[in-house]
Amino acid sequence: MVAVWIEPCTATVPEPAASDAPAAIDAGAGWSVRCVDPAAGWLRLDDAGVTRGDGVFETLLYRRGRIRSVIEHLARMERSAAALALEIPPAAVWERAIALGLDAFLGQDADGKPEASIRCVATRGAPGTGPACFVTLSPVPARDPDPKPIKVLTLDRGYDSGAAQRAPWLLLGAKTLSYAVNVAALTYAKKHGADDAIFVTSDGLILDGLTASVVAAYRTDNSNAGHTIGGSGNSNDGGSVVLRTPSVEAGGLAGTTVAAVSEAARALDWEVEAVPMRPADLLTADALWLASSVKMLRPVSHVDGVEVGVDAQLHRILSHALEQTL
Repeated sequence: MVAVWIEPCTATVPEPAASDAPAAIDAGAGWSVRCVDPAAGWLRLDDAGVTRGDGVFETLLYRRGRIRSVIEHLARMERSAAALALEIPPAAVWERAIALGLDAFLGQDADGKPEASIRCVATRGAPGTGPACFVTLSPVPARDPDPKPIKVLTLDRGYDSGAAQRAPWLLLGAKTLSYAVNVAALTYAKKHGADDAIFVTSDGLILDGLTASVVAAYRTDNSNAGHTIGGSGNSNDGGSVVLRTPSVEAGGLAGTTVAAVSEAARALDWEVEAVPMRPADLLTADALWLASSVKMLRPVSHVDGVEVGVDAQLHRILSHALEQTL
């Protein structure tokens, strides 16, 4: 792992373990970034991110020489921080920290084809210290080119679809460090024979997965699995495909990967819709995925124990188009 610490230029903190550690200072922006030892205890034990989960984060993917959707991730991080009234460095500082860490990460690479999971984290910090901000870069395990379909459960999130607008302090739609509920939901799903879960409002609208967004594809009546979808995404008999994702107004997270998937689908001439969705809509899909920045598209084979469509052709085409988009 590579770690980069971000601090105000006037901050007084322990020196890095290595005096020659890479660093960058921008007095105009008021922030400095430096590579540090991730095991050296830079985060205080009374940091609010540790004691209360009071903070925000984003996870980005570096692959094939490029960081995916960096602008979108950092913009969402700013929105999440604003929801918490948490002051964080501007996007340009995060980009500088990512670049510094990536140089160090690539210097450790032995096979010449590295992939990195890049995590940007900002907490409210320890009492009287201001925010604690850092970036970590970790290797990504080899990705299965033909991932095994997973089983999911739909679980009640405990809020109705109006809660996001009625109670903004619930932070629905913000990507915060408070993930205990998500972890408990995953534990419950696995205990009941599933691999993952999808949150649903108490009045029955799909929100998102525990760490991923929900994406569904539907062939039109004259575009069934017996026909071939051409390179443009249209079937040879004139049929088409509709890609649907749950609208975020009910309180789901605005997924950066969903935006990329939607762009890829439009490039295939598929129709793209962000609409209110219910569990029954998942059961009628020809292909269903959980989409995330690092794991990309994971096909779903069962929802609440009911088998759903796993259209290998749609998966192959959309996965390829997503690779070209990102």
